[in-house]
Amino acid sequence: MLEREAVLFHLDDQQLRSAEVAGRLDAHREVIHRAVSRGGPAAYAVRRDRIERSWP
Repeated sequence: MLEREAVLFHLDDQQLRSAEVAGRLDAHREVIHRAVSRGGPAAYAVRRDRIERSWP
């Protein structure tokens, strides 16, 4: 992750159904694209109402 300057996204709730996961990612699509364009290395939690940088 460090060497490749990856940007990773993870869900803050592992109990979501696949439709909920897809909906959450779709709802935050623009914000996710902006986070990717800023580059990495970085990790973000995809929350119900926002994404939040969780690393570093």
